[in-house]
Amino acid sequence: MRSTERLSLSIILTICVLLGGTAGATAYAWHRAGTVRIEVHELGPGGSDVSVQLPGLLVNAAIALCPVPTDPKLREHLVKIEPMLRAVASRLQTLPDAVLIDVKNDDGTVRIEKSGTDLVIRVASHEERVEIVIPVKSVRRLMEKLEA
Repeated sequence: MRSTERLSLSIILTICVLLGGTAGATAYAWHRAGTVRIEVHELGPGGSDVSVQLPGLLVNAAIALCPVPTDPKLREHLVKIEPMLRAVASRLQTLPDAVLIDVKNDDGTVRIEKSGTDLVIRVASHEERVEIVIPVKSVRRLMEKLEA
């Protein structure tokens, strides 16, 4: 094998290793950040269904890039609830699977529960059903951002 062939082969192998490593790291980060799922089902004839899934990485990046509210009235309210946000953010990840909120009335139901590593929000009314699944880590990042 000539030296130019060896150099070409080593460059190609280096590129393959870098691309494989990058793909593996991206897949690991995607899996670790979880997935945000939003599903909306309109009931009745002619109702439509919408289902959107986003990688948690995009949600976490959006949280990081969002500006912190600067409105004085809003900041005043956030300062009041800051201890609660801190407590919820630290406890939510270690909390066992449980129903956190379950409200039922004539108009529909609202249920918020922790299931595994996700926070599941279900809203059902006579017109539609909505389900939102958010990774607990994303909720924690949002609460920490609001504390800042």
